[in-house]
Amino acid sequence: MTGSLSDHERALTARVHAIVTLAPDTWLVKVLAPWSVERYLRHEVSPGAVGAHPPFDYRLVSGTVGRLQDCGNLRTPRDFHQAFRLDYAGSPFHPDMPVLHTMEFTAGAPDRYVVPFGAPTGPREPAYAMTAAALAAGVDPNSVRTEFAPWPFTGTGLTAGGPLALPEWWKQPGVIPRGARIVAYTPRGPHPVALWTASTWTPLDPR
Repeated sequence: MTGSLSDHERALTARVHAIVTLAPDTWLVKVLAPWSVERYLRHEVSPGAVGAHPPFDYRLVSGTVGRLQDCGNLRTPRDFHQAFRLDYAGSPFHPDMPVLHTMEFTAGAPDRYVVPFGAPTGPREPAYAMTAAALAAGVDPNSVRTEFAPWPFTGTGLTAGGPLALPEWWKQPGVIPRGARIVAYTPRGPHPVALWTASTWTPLDPR
């Protein structure tokens, strides 16, 4: 996507992350892989198995996140599928899945997050131009990471969600903050599933 932008469009797009920043109390949303939810709830710690399951620790969270305040119009699995563009190669998600889970938590230290600027896999020049535009726009250089990845990665710091596009960050692995929650989204909307308290996932009454 960055390759199709003019220099002026790159500059305007880059300004998003100069304006939209994270504070320690900013609430974030991470979409959870379907296989991970039960592993969190049974407090699993595992080195993983090559070709089967990745390493897992129920106390940690990492990966692509968005701000909760930007997700207010996301109510169903299909909404999240579009906004976060969960149709990447090998994705375990599909738009008609009956339930999709997220983890919601406060950001904590902002220096644990980077913005993935760059470009979809292809020519390198648009990626470096996008990173340069971000730095020129005043984005914290410590939060900028140049990345090349297959579409639907955009390299703009925004998801490819069309009208539901979101500013995105990548969170380095870290301990889940107290007060985090796992939320289930169904076609009827969301309901909380579990609360993180005292290093334990406490299931919530589904009512």
